[in-house]
Amino acid sequence: MTNIKHYLFSLIFLTSLSCAALAKQVNQENSTVLSVEADISIEWFEKEKYYLAKGNVILKKNGITLKANIVRAEYGIENGENILKNITAKEKVILTKNKSMATGQFMTYDIEKKLLIISGPFQTFSSPTGYVESKKIIMFDDLKNKAVATGNVKIILSNKNVIFADSVKADFTAKDKSLHKAIAKGNVIIESMKKGKKSKADLGIYNSSDGIVRLSGNVTIINQNSILNGSKGITNLKTGISNIIGNPKKKERVKGIFSPIKKNK
Repeated sequence: MTNIKHYLFSLIFLTSLSCAALAKQVNQENSTVLSVEADISIEWFEKEKYYLAKGNVILKKNGITLKANIVRAEYGIENGENILKNITAKEKVILTKNKSMATGQFMTYDIEKKLLIISGPFQTFSSPTGYVESKKIIMFDDLKNKAVATGNVKIILSNKNVIFADSVKADFTAKDKSLHKAIAKGNVIIESMKKGKKSKADLGIYNSSDGIVRLSGNVTIINQNSILNGSKGITNLKTGISNIIGNPKKKERVKGIFSPIKKNK
């Protein structure tokens, strides 16, 4: 069946309502009702307890829009009602809510745990506070207010600073979901919004209270024509200023190389 594009009323994604109650809400055009469209087919596997939609699928509910080529929804039966448990989306996945958007090739969402995982060769997440991309996994835990990204992670902050790392773990505030703390590990690079400024390290810990990234492990700070090396350093994302910190107790010295600025003839 091509060009079907129809909505499911009482058969799909009954989260907390009976079939009759949901049908009544559909007639009232209640925004909490979930709707699904598909170009090819929508199938109901009653024995296995899941629904399968194929072909440019569009799913909408509570301000959330999910687009993908294939969407599977698993449900359980509680007190005689179908309760949505898990959503899986494949191929050209785009998830949007308000001003935030996530993209990738494979997505799973655990409804009860509020756990979203996007995986594949390339996935992204963007919001007014920044942009994240990875080549393995981006995970969001809405209950614990945590996120994890792995695989050549790139983060562009709202102030245009860019952070690269093998993996990043982040904590968010429960109230407004703003970034509270982040830990970047492996090949950490911070590119300042100011041209010619860059910091490198094995580990970077960011705290939103002061806007500073604390660096450790093979720290290198490049500032136009100077290079500083040490075991620890700090980069202020607000000012763009970076410093190397020595460790006298361990006899770790700070080393700097300063090159003269070449004058144009």
